[in-house]
Amino acid sequence: MQEAALSDLSLFFRQFLRRPSEIRAIAPTGNATAREMARAVTPEMASVAEIGAGTGTITRAILGRGLPPERLELYELNAAFCARLRERFPAVTVHNLPAQEMVNVGRGPFDAVVSGVPTLPMPDELQASIVGAALQMMKPGAPFVQITYGPVAPLSEAVRKRFGLSHMKSPRIWSNLPPARVYIFRQSRAWCQD
Repeated sequence: MQEAALSDLSLFFRQFLRRPSEIRAIAPTGNATAREMARAVTPEMASVAEIGAGTGTITRAILGRGLPPERLELYELNAAFCARLRERFPAVTVHNLPAQEMVNVGRGPFDAVVSGVPTLPMPDELQASIVGAALQMMKPGAPFVQITYGPVAPLSEAVRKRFGLSHMKSPRIWSNLPPARVYIFRQSRAWCQD
């Protein structure tokens, strides 16, 4: 397992150097953070999506919750990461596509969407396009789980209001590099689309 972690770190760092605008973290998500992100997933769920799957740390934690791999769908922009994910998780569906494409290829409705996409530094419209696509594919009230390394919510107040989102957040996870926090967003059942 340690060899796999070093291999992931090496791949992650190489991709970070080649595509710094695409990869915003300095290391793959840590195991404690991945487990916190996967807590919303249960084995009974019919379909789950992970967006920004990276090298698969969160994927491993989701599958560790007992979700059958054929019920998990991954979206990842980086082709090298997709190759690693397909090799490591052959029964999981891996799409080398942006999260927004789930509305065209996804097998929803999803019981949960787990996001490793770095939404905090994104402009509101890009945040809205990602979250909007996820919400369109999710069951009503399903959790949208989002990691952040920043001191504030990873979705802007404007985006949260636009989609009627409330949230809960985890304590800061200091063992992650950099320290992280996990937010769980849910759309109000009273919210209706224009």
